[in-house]
Amino acid sequence: MTSTLRFGSTGNDVECLQKTLNDCLKSTVALVPDGIFGSKTDMRVREYQRENKLSADGIVGPNTWAGLKDVFDQLVALVPNPQSEDLAAETIVRVAQTALACFGWTGRFKPNPQSPKIAAAKCANPKDPARPRQGAMSLQSIFHIGGAPAKNMGNIPSISADAVRIWQQESLVATNWRNTNDLPAWCGIFCYYVYRCSGLHLNGGWVDHSSNIWGKPKPRLFRMINDWKDARPGCIGCVDGRGRAGGSNHHFIVTNIEPNGTVHSIDGNTFGPSGFRQDGKLSTVARRTYTRRELERNNEEAYFLFPDLKKIAEQV
Repeated sequence: MTSTLRFGSTGNDVECLQKTLNDCLKSTVALVPDGIFGSKTDMRVREYQRENKLSADGIVGPNTWAGLKDVFDQLVALVPNPQSEDLAAETIVRVAQTALACFGWTGRFKPNPQSPKIAAAKCANPKDPARPRQGAMSLQSIFHIGGAPAKNMGNIPSISADAVRIWQQESLVATNWRNTNDLPAWCGIFCYYVYRCSGLHLNGGWVDHSSNIWGKPKPRLFRMINDWKDARPGCIGCVDGRGRAGGSNHHFIVTNIEPNGTVHSIDGNTFGPSGFRQDGKLSTVARRTYTRRELERNNEEAYFLFPDLKKIAEQV
């Protein structure tokens, strides 16, 4: 989905917007979801913006999408399975781009308890005794739809001072502490969130990740790709999060692959843009790149996954 829609825009993104507005504004005459952003859609957008104390300019940018995201999540989760690999790839990339627009930090970092922007390693207001986690509601949506273990949901709303400090440490001890006492690494949960919102009904979600890859004891739902030359946009990439190939330590959504092997991606549980690195490990949604050298350094363990549409459809 594009991050900005306005009068004159057309396409599937506008159709999704129209359906979302119909669900939000039940007191109005329903829009015809024809994918054309005309005068009636403009009126409904402005109505929604006024009701939610947004700038009533008729432009659907990040702030308006953020307000609509809860209903949008419910709608896209009900999208039928894509009928072709090309359509699946296109939809996966579009949903990942929407998630980036809603959840990712793309400007100056300003912690705010009301913001949907995720920085899971920071407290939005350290002076608040509840210590609200930055972007907690967004994380809860990702964890729920992504099929994270239920035991992790209770740790999302707030973050302790100890957790903020330990998130900045790069060590196995720190990682184990975070996984047990705060949040697990959620890069793969984010990938499942994107896949499920793309209409790929992965029963069990992230809790069944190993079964979905290796097929034990359930049907294998992904096709494994060991060579970057055979990968494509929409794949889940699996490499070491520190830039060293090492198996499934980090997962991401592939958005583009250059002829030289450079992979462009949208990642969950990663650093924000380079300007935010002084803030430590924010654990946000952001764009990244992986070079061919990084992918080939240990090729038997750096791999990609693409959905097996037939097997996914059979399990529904």
